[in-house]
Amino acid sequence: MKNYRLLTIIFIIIFIGGGIFHFLKESRPMITGTEKETETLQAVLPEAQSFLKRPGPFPYYKAYKTSAQTDRDLVGFAFLTTDVAPEILGYAGPIKILIGMTPQGSITKVHVLDHSETSSYMFQLDAFLSQFNSKGLNDPFSLGDDIDGISRATITSNAITRAIGKSLKEAGSQILKLEAVASTAQKKSLPLSEILIPLILFAIAIAGVLSHKTNIRWLALAGGFLYFGVIKSTMVSAVQIVNICLLKLPPFDQSPLWYMLVGLTLLSTLLFGMVFCGSLCPFAAVEEFLYGLVHRKKKVKEQQLSNALDQKARYVKYAVLFTVIGVSVLLGNSGAAGIEPFLTLFTFNGTTLAWSLLAFMLVLSFFHFRFWCKYLCPVGACLGLLARFSLYKIKLGTNCSQCAACEKICPTRAIRIDTDLPVIDHSECILCGKCLTVCPKENLKSHPSGENEQ
Repeated sequence: MKNYRLLTIIFIIIFIGGGIFHFLKESRPMITGTEKETETLQAVLPEAQSFLKRPGPFPYYKAYKTSAQTDRDLVGFAFLTTDVAPEILGYAGPIKILIGMTPQGSITKVHVLDHSETSSYMFQLDAFLSQFNSKGLNDPFSLGDDIDGISRATITSNAITRAIGKSLKEAGSQILKLEAVASTAQKKSLPLSEILIPLILFAIAIAGVLSHKTNIRWLALAGGFLYFGVIKSTMVSAVQIVNICLLKLPPFDQSPLWYMLVGLTLLSTLLFGMVFCGSLCPFAAVEEFLYGLVHRKKKVKEQQLSNALDQKARYVKYAVLFTVIGVSVLLGNSGAAGIEPFLTLFTFNGTTLAWSLLAFMLVLSFFHFRFWCKYLCPVGACLGLLARFSLYKIKLGTNCSQCAACEKICPTRAIRIDTDLPVIDHSECILCGKCLTVCPKENLKSHPSGENEQ
C-alpha cells in the first residue's frame, strides 16, 4: 500500500477536526434538552398531570395532579443528577439521569436520558435501575451490598449508584429541608492489580517480540485472552478511540486499567510496532487459535485473496475507522463504535446483526489468518498508522539472497518481494518474528529506524 501518508493525514483531520467540532457543538446551548426531559417526566412520576420548572438551588420540576378536592396536589419532584452531582462521571463521561422523588423523599423511578457508555455493557440497565425504586433519603446506596451492579460494567454501575445516592440526599436536603444521614462510604483504594497485571503482560509481549520466541508470544496471547478478554472484557477498541476523540475519559482512580491499557498500547506501538495487536489482543488470540486448529496438520487448505485484491481489501479497515469516528462525532457518543465482534464474544450480548458478524468472523478464522484484523479492524488501522513511526523496526541487511523465504512465511503478508528485495509493510506486521528466524542468512533484524519498508 503506497498511500499511508494520505491515510495518516485523513485520520489526523478527522480525529482532531471531529474533536473540535464536538467541543463546539457541546458548548452551544441545548435548545431541545428541556423538551426531551419534559417528555420523560411522566415516566419517573406516572401520577403527575402537570409540571412546573423551578430554578434553584438547582433546576428541578414540581409535579402535580388534579383531585376531587383540589385543583392541584403536589405528587413529587424530578431533577437531573448532572445538575446536582456533575462531578460524578461514568466510564466515558457524564451519565444524565432523571430522578423522580416523592414529597417524603423516596425515589419513584429513575431514567437514564443520555450516556456515552459502551452499549454492549448496558443491556442490563433497566433491571439495574429498578433496584433504586422506593429507596429513601437515608437508605444505603452501596454497590455490591445494597445494589447489584451491571455485569462487567463496574465503573458505570458505581457512577450511577453514587450519582443517584448523592443527588437524592442533596434534593431531600435542599428542596424538602429534610436531614439526611451523612454517607459513611469509604473511598476505595486504587486497584493495584489493574496496574501491575497490564505491566506484566506487556512486558511478556515485548520480551516475545525482542526474543522472537513463539512460546513467549503465545504466553502473552493467552494472558491477554484470559485477563483482558475473559476476566475484564476490555481491550483497545474503537469505542476507546472515539471517546479519546470526544474527550470522554473515565476518572483515573476509578479506571486505572483503561489508562494502563491505552497508555501501554500507544507507548509500545511507538517503540516497537503492533505489540498489542500481535501479542495481546484477546480476539486476535481466538482467531489464531481457530486457524491453528485446522492448519497445524493441514486439515484444511489455506484460503488467500489474490495479491491485488488483498492490497485493495486492506483499505476497508481504514474506511471503517474513519466512518466510525465521523458518525460518532455527529452523534456525540461512541454508540456507532460498538461494532467489533470482541464486544459480542466476551460480553455475550449483542444484536442479531452483531451475533451474525461474530459467527461469520469466527467461521472465516478457520480459513483465513486473522481475517478481521487484516481487513476490517478499526483499531488495527489506527495502530497500524502509528506503527509506521515506531522506533524499532525489522530492517533488511545487505546480504539478502532473494530466496523469498520471509515472504512465504509471513502470516499477514506484510512482506512482499519488490524489485527482487523484500519490502516490509510495518502497518501490517504483527511482530511474530517468523521472518527473522527463517532467513537463511539472518539478514532481517530489529533495528531503530527500519529501512526497506513500505
